Amino acid sequence: MYHSFTDALIHTQAKTTLAQHLWPETLQAEYSLQHCQGDGVLFTGELAPADLLRIIPRLHTLTASMTRTLLRLVSEWGVSVRLTRHTHRYSHSGCVTFLAEGFPEETDLAEGRLLSALQCQYEIICHEVETLGYRLIAGTIPEVVDEVLLCRCTENIALRVVAVYPEECGYCDADDGLEGDYIDLILRCGRRVLCLRYEVFCDGEKMAESWTTGTVIDPHGPVRKWLSRDEVRHVASEARDAIEFRAAAFRSFIKAA
Repeated sequence: MYHSFTDALIHTQAKTTLAQHLWPETLQAEYSLQHCQGDGVLFTGELAPADLLRIIPRLHTLTASMTRTLLRLVSEWGVSVRLTRHTHRYSHSGCVTFLAEGFPEETDLAEGRLLSALQCQYEIICHEVETLGYRLIAGTIPEVVDEVLLCRCTENIALRVVAVYPEECGYCDADDGLEGDYIDLILRCGRRVLCLRYEVFCDGEKMAESWTTGTVIDPHGPVRKWLSRDEVRHVASEARDAIEFRAAAFRSFIKAA
């Protein structure tokens, strides 16, 4: 479970991208995607011999002869590669060092070729996750602070639905299947998947509020397609109770006076 809905989607997409390149999903993803210096994505962990045997044939920067040599060495000597951070100042692919373990003596050339090829593919993976991560962020956060998606008013009462930052709704509890569906909706269908705050005001004073997560919105579609009638009824009921409580308190004050 990750800190917020957006975090969960980015980590799920990171695992998907790793799997597409036949890298192990057990690698730990870290990122900073705030359009600042040092932003990016990195992975740490270990490429075990079984992982390398799966990955090496897909490393297109290797010659056929070197590929055969590396597969033999990994199989016979149990070669592995460890990915470790060498700085915590930034979070991008350049912050990680590749260290091979298990190569026999006098195979420095093969070791160097393997690490170089792995780093090339690693850069591609990190760049893909970074690009998609920015798109997932754009699809799950408000365009502005307290972005108003709906406002309905009478003379004294106002209902607003506001897009909020996912952190306001706490930890994400969506399962992996739903996260994959949300990712597809954002990346392939152009939808927004937002956390919302429903709120009711009486004469400008907030009477009640409630939150929802995972609301799928078509930016070009009608409000009725995403507006939760159940949530409107719930927050309206809470507001009515709050108004009635204050009215009762005022009436008791009048009688006491």
